[in-house]
Amino acid sequence: MKIKNDLIGIAFLTYCIVLGSSCKNNLDTPDIAPKGDTLETPWQFNTPLPFDQPSSASLRAMDKKVFAHYFTQFPISIDNNPAASDYYQTGYLNPNGENGKHIAYGGFLRNRPLPRPVRPETNWMDLDMDEEVRLAAALGIDGFACDLLSYQGYHLDRTKMLLEAANRKGDGFKIMLMPDIEAFKTIPESLTNLIKTLAAYPAAYRLKDGRLVVAPYNAQGLTATWWTNWLKNMKNQGIDIALFPVFQDWSKYAPNYAPISYGMSDWGWRSTKIQASWKDVPAKAKAFGPIWMMPVAPQDMRPYSQTYSEAANSAEYRVMWENAIQGGADWVQLITWNDYSENTSIRPSTRTQYSYYDLTAYYTTWFKTGTKPEIKRDVLYYFYRIHSTSAPTIQSKPFTTAAGTDAPSNQIELLAFLVSPGTLEIEIDGKVTRQDAPAGMSSFLVPLSNGKPIFRLLRENNSIIVLPGAFEINNMITYQNLLYYGGSNSRPAVNK
Repeated sequence: MKIKNDLIGIAFLTYCIVLGSSCKNNLDTPDIAPKGDTLETPWQFNTPLPFDQPSSASLRAMDKKVFAHYFTQFPISIDNNPAASDYYQTGYLNPNGENGKHIAYGGFLRNRPLPRPVRPETNWMDLDMDEEVRLAAALGIDGFACDLLSYQGYHLDRTKMLLEAANRKGDGFKIMLMPDIEAFKTIPESLTNLIKTLAAYPAAYRLKDGRLVVAPYNAQGLTATWWTNWLKNMKNQGIDIALFPVFQDWSKYAPNYAPISYGMSDWGWRSTKIQASWKDVPAKAKAFGPIWMMPVAPQDMRPYSQTYSEAANSAEYRVMWENAIQGGADWVQLITWNDYSENTSIRPSTRTQYSYYDLTAYYTTWFKTGTKPEIKRDVLYYFYRIHSTSAPTIQSKPFTTAAGTDAPSNQIELLAFLVSPGTLEIEIDGKVTRQDAPAGMSSFLVPLSNGKPIFRLLRENNSIIVLPGAFEINNMITYQNLLYYGGSNSRPAVNK
């Protein structure tokens, strides 16, 4: 799906919500795995990744760039309260939260950042931003593409904190400025002072020639003529800008914007079938500029609009990455780091755990080095929903597939990274299914069934890895949750 639904009204309310809400409901404390908890096979590896990752500094020194789209509405913690009673739990995840305005579809969110203990420090927000940057930098990506939602207030304050955290990191991790034109098209004059303010921060992303990269989302909301005049005005004020527009339906706008653009991108489609034609996009885009930034998204499920795109477990994320690699994209934008309202996030979270995060490390290394990483450790990942797409629900409007996406899929996936060939096994609802797998990465699918799946790797009929899924599948539901959950044997399930 290529449409990023308008969340601006919701986003602008966040500042008031965060400061003014005292909503608290009695909810169970999250299930937190003890630090020494183990699965049936030990998970305490020197590294949880199945490959040896190059240093993040060496990855960032490479010409190919990867940015993760950052959404200021969903920080690690909104209010520094305990996880069982914080705003994520009582306001966003609870169907009755925010005075019941999300009750028709079961709550604003289905996922949240992995909670952390309450911080005693008064600068806890800065410390959380340091953690955001640390987590992202560890993947070897180049920085965040920060969605600029306002020229004042909460969102601007969070953006400044993010820039300061990147500067404290001090290892080349940068923040690319991405004004959201859905928020600015009625007040475009406010962009000038906003970009001037943020350009003063050392961590704002610049090209080697010193130009500040500004990558407006939905750039087509303002005409090419408007952008031409704005670029001249900014240069007259001492700020030379490399415009990098992000479109929806890029080929429709590329001819008009090419003369003023350093590079281009698109928000992309959420469909594995449509992705078959996207491998050629980087080459086609080169007719309009030297740099193409490929969109890559893990999944997309939006409770507020009761829609979802079919990601086919991990397939969508893998095919989008491989299109970027094989198609010769120059840059990649990960959509997103932390947008939980559209459930496109790769940040470690309660439902997806580290599954997409670890896959990002693998594909970032492959994309930047041009060589598929060699598998050095056996690691199993799983991806599945906790109920069927057709499970009956009390919702007045059940979720529907978004326009242009694939048909619903109901499968359990075991994604294996193997040092040598082995036999994969999935057990669910009393049935065991096996598949032989080669060395390297391979995907194994079985139909979704009620119960808790168990995943195994066998060699010569000996169990090498036994991995119980952390989440139960049950079609007896009240509200739909069509998010793909995840986990692995190399990390314990936490705060699930």
